[in-house]
Amino acid sequence: MMKSLRHYTLMLLIVALCTVLPLTAGAASSSVTVKTQVVNLKFDGQSLALPDGQYAFMYQDRTYIPVRFISYALQKSVKWDQKTSKVTVAEPTATEKEALAKLLAGAVTGGAQPATSKSITIKPVQATLVFDGQAKALPTGQSLYSINNSIYVPLRFMSEAVGTDIKWDQKTNSITGESAAYKAAQAGGNNGTGTNPGAGTGGGTDPVEPANPTKASIEAAATAKLNALEANCAATLQAMINPYLTGDAATKEKIKQEANKAVDQCTADFNKIVADTTAELTKYGYSLEIIDAFKAQFEKDLKQGMDIVKGLA
Repeated sequence: MMKSLRHYTLMLLIVALCTVLPLTAGAASSSVTVKTQVVNLKFDGQSLALPDGQYAFMYQDRTYIPVRFISYALQKSVKWDQKTSKVTVAEPTATEKEALAKLLAGAVTGGAQPATSKSITIKPVQATLVFDGQAKALPTGQSLYSINNSIYVPLRFMSEAVGTDIKWDQKTNSITGESAAYKAAQAGGNNGTGTNPGAGTGGGTDPVEPANPTKASIEAAATAKLNALEANCAATLQAMINPYLTGDAATKEKIKQEANKAVDQCTADFNKIVADTTAELTKYGYSLEIIDAFKAQFEKDLKQGMDIVKGLA
């Protein structure tokens, strides 16, 4: 089993090499023209406007937004490292918070509409995305795009990456977001209104024994963990590709060692998810067919990875 899991993570590196390198070579010739979206932007209760020269647009049924603007709207700091092509989104320092407050004050619109939609040319770019210290890879088939030196990211991916409830309402062309701090503040305003669940008329609460987790919820949680693990492992390995290709012999040897450590860690994490899921399903008397499904998918991915290896040989 451990040998197979190691092959699984090695396969991720192989797939990363085969998907990233062609994109890098062909990025300049794959520009496309799209129409900008006229959108209403509202974050933490405030209506905001995109800066001049920045837009929202729809491409392949996905809404894209500037990663810097949306990060600022969510009160996150953003840093771009041109040498490593890395975008880092993180919690701001005290000084950065003051700067963000000023930027957001300038973006408040009072509900005004952005500029009328127009045709723009977008170009795919390669960059590593890091959120609060954790690299995250875009789902298969999605990309980052550049317009006027601004990087654009899919809205849904950004929502999941920062852990904030960001929503797109196609009927009203509205993008709204609520940070955890904002939600907590809003919930706090309801204290004492008698709307808290579990509050009895006599001022006490009736203890309720928590229900056992359903089989579906356990399986869904495991699937989400495995998907996240695959994305994180791929992103970690992808970040090593360009330095490896451009490095000298010593650098390449160092990167190989780092890749081996990353593979070992991914293997251990994968193994733990499978073991924990097996234990939880068994604890509540549920069947283990999902484990068989994980293994079947692994065998399929493994075969694809090994076929790629043979093609490269």
